[in-house]
Amino acid sequence: MTKHGFGKLASLAEASRIIEDVAGKTGRETVSLEDADGRVLAEDIKSSIDVPHFQKSAMDGFAVIAEDTFGASNTSPKHLKVIESVTAGVIPRKEVRKGECIELTTGAPLPKGADAVLMIEYAEKEDGSIVFYKACAPGENTISAGSDVRSGQLIFSKGTRLNPRYLGVLSSVGIRCVKVSKAPSVAYFSTGNEVLSPGQALLPGKVYDINTRTVVDTLKEHGCNVHCLGLVSDNVSDIKKAILSGIDDVDLLIFSGGSSLGGEDFMLDAVGQIGDVLVHGIASKPGKPVLVGKVRSSPVIGLPGYPTSALSNVYSLVLPAIYRMMGSEFRLKKAYAVLERKVASTIGRFEFLPVRLKVSEAKKNGLDTSSPFFTASPVMKGSSAITTLSDADGFICIDENTEVVRKGDVVEVSLF
Repeated sequence: MTKHGFGKLASLAEASRIIEDVAGKTGRETVSLEDADGRVLAEDIKSSIDVPHFQKSAMDGFAVIAEDTFGASNTSPKHLKVIESVTAGVIPRKEVRKGECIELTTGAPLPKGADAVLMIEYAEKEDGSIVFYKACAPGENTISAGSDVRSGQLIFSKGTRLNPRYLGVLSSVGIRCVKVSKAPSVAYFSTGNEVLSPGQALLPGKVYDINTRTVVDTLKEHGCNVHCLGLVSDNVSDIKKAILSGIDDVDLLIFSGGSSLGGEDFMLDAVGQIGDVLVHGIASKPGKPVLVGKVRSSPVIGLPGYPTSALSNVYSLVLPAIYRMMGSEFRLKKAYAVLERKVASTIGRFEFLPVRLKVSEAKKNGLDTSSPFFTASPVMKGSSAITTLSDADGFICIDENTEVVRKGDVVEVSLF
């Protein structure tokens, strides 16, 4: 079969816009906080209460009128009468007056009349009173109402991806359930007559399927519900059947392999016969043989068969699309590093460059406090090797207009 070239390659930005035009939003649902980790908020969240909603003690000690403690020292101790003892969660029954104090545990409400807490370390009990050796200022060792969160305060904005730290804040204001974007539903299959499932006997000329695990598990890690369609043979009929069997019940269908120009690459024909091919080939390295299409109004993304190419496109193209479907933005944690060697890139092509990080010698020896903590070393095993990414800590993005990144340049590393 004669194959024509890719023609005009789409830029990564163009491919992203085309996917966004085809893909819809995933809708909303209400979930409990127990099920909200990793979900994306579908609305702004404001607090209905102050946190804390009362002034309380920050220490174990004694609620006092600060002025009563002025002048106290090791050589000139003072005395106060203890009129009550209060623990956290209990409201004091008495009001502190001049010459008096109330014993408190950490977190106990500050009683009326008191304006400070004298730490227990600076006082000793003595027959219904305390002897203390240190003065304290008004407000000392207390936590004011609303000092953490104010009533009416915007806590998190729509589009925020929740994590355990954020869920703790929501719990602190008494929120039980939240509205979130529905998790994207994705169908996936790998193609290739040469591909075997792990566990099958390895035959000459065959390889084990890598992309199902790397692609599917990455999507799950980012909140997707993934339906695996298995391995599909390299022929147009089987590929069309797989696409049509999975496209109706999902927000997005993804496959890997079969989208290049080889004699056994049939994705272009299969998608073209049952839908529309919108992009074939993007200006990206690795990952050029990407296909973007539309079948029955749903987006279809074809990834290259090489593992590093496929997974790099997941990070640069698929995950950003997934997050836009949820009304959010794809973000990875970042680190800055000094590049250990010169890297030549190709003008006109976006490059996804895996790198390994290590602590810089200057930082390790305490010689340089201004430079980044890490150095970055490119991992150059090629797109066919899965260990290219398993050996990397993250990647740097080299834009289409950059021909050379020099040794010693400070680069931004997106961390896996």
